[in-house]
Amino acid sequence: MIVANFTLDKLNWMHLGANGTIPAYDPDDPKKPHIVTFDDSRANFILNKSGIRGLVQMNFGDDEELKKAESLKLWRTFWERQIEMHNQHNEDQKEKGNRYSRPTDELDAHAKLLGLELLRPWRVEQKSNKETDELRGENIALKKSLEAMQAQMTEILRMMGSGKLQSQVQPQAPFDLKKPKEEDLGKKEDLEKVIEINRNKYKRLGENNMNLWVSKNWDDILIMPTENKVEIEEKYEKIYGVPFPAEKI
Repeated sequence: MIVANFTLDKLNWMHLGANGTIPAYDPDDPKKPHIVTFDDSRANFILNKSGIRGLVQMNFGDDEELKKAESLKLWRTFWERQIEMHNQHNEDQKEKGNRYSRPTDELDAHAKLLGLELLRPWRVEQKSNKETDELRGENIALKKSLEAMQAQMTEILRMMGSGKLQSQVQPQAPFDLKKPKEEDLGKKEDLEKVIEINRNKYKRLGENNMNLWVSKNWDDILIMPTENKVEIEEKYEKIYGVPFPAEKI
């Protein structure tokens, strides 16, 4: 019996202690090693095992182009099904709150070959250059605003130490970096500006990058105004369905 492999994959076989490989289809090879003759029992065994992956039976006089189309159709259906099952499994994992599964290198290669998408939620979302530039600008603006407020506070403390403000200013408790009061952040306009700058940092975050951002910016979050903290906690719980962490993740 004649079997043929017109797919882009080599197909390995093993039967009764013997094994071998049927090469992938190469139209430029005149020897046609992808077409092999086996005894009927071995051919039937190999076809039953690998037919689903694109191996087909041939008879003398068969049109090779028709057999090639049949082989490639089986091959594509097989890999589309493998990719579909992988994606469905990860969807189920998400529903159950479990870890996602990574695709094998073979599955990944065939997805690219067929132009099909694999679910890749374990990859951190890459921001576009425009988004990165915007965030960098916002960070610079926030840093300058905080530096200006710190300079004002330093000058006030210097004047208090020299006695110039003793009659106007009462001693204040040390500034608590982890739990700042809104009045410590300066005028209302300055506070609103800081809140908006902070908001732009997290408003675009989603499931793929919220946890990473929280971990990297934990110390900054602790000194944000209350309005920002509340919004971050609500966004985190909405995305992950669990309360915002009490400690750094």
